[in-house]
Amino acid sequence: MMIGPLKALLLTAGVSSAAVLCPPCDLTASLANRPVRLAAVAPTDTATARLHISGMTCGTCPVTARLALRRVAGVYSATVTLEDSLGVVQYDPARVTPADIAARLTEATGYGAKVLADPKTGSPRRRDG
Repeated sequence: MMIGPLKALLLTAGVSSAAVLCPPCDLTASLANRPVRLAAVAPTDTATARLHISGMTCGTCPVTARLALRRVAGVYSATVTLEDSLGVVQYDPARVTPADIAARLTEATGYGAKVLADPKTGSPRRRDG
């Protein structure tokens, strides 16, 4: 019997199959059936975007959001936390913008996403070489 990549991840993390689908979101199943694109090693020219993600209601929601973010072309890594509704994304600024990342997350999951300014500079952070 084959299981999808999301279910395998959740089972490995000790989450029961009863927790896989959240009635308010019901998006995990549709994301689980899509192929997972493994992120390539980030080049030296990367940027970091911070997103406020609204609409997450359960422990599965950050997994759903993280998987959707990682599927955006140009995104190398993403972390999402439920407690502060924060998503932190490492991306290639030559391929995608923070606004595009937020829009694609909303499109794929229905969660609201707002780009947060870097507290130090007031804009998304860029890391060159």
